[in-house]
Amino acid sequence: MKSMMTKDDVRAARTALGKMWKPGGAPLTAQELVRALGLSEDHGTDHVYNMEKGKSAVSGTIEMLLRIYLAGGVPPDDVVIFKDAPKRAR
Repeated sequence: MKSMMTKDDVRAARTALGKMWKPGGAPLTAQELVRALGLSEDHGTDHVYNMEKGKSAVSGTIEMLLRIYLAGGVPPDDVVIFKDAPKRAR
């Protein structure tokens, strides 16, 4: 499946998910999005920034996860997105 998501869509998803998941509604940081997507903590942030700059394509898997999250899905309970923060309410 070729991704239909653009760099602007990735940035918009980070903003929208922050409104959905974070107290106060600030956009997710790149590192928080990395954790939500299950990307490598070592290189995932670079990948998120590269997708947002159009330097890396949005894979079908990442696009699908973002679409699921934007439709109201949430990561499994064992996925820690926010370090040193209480767990998200379901």
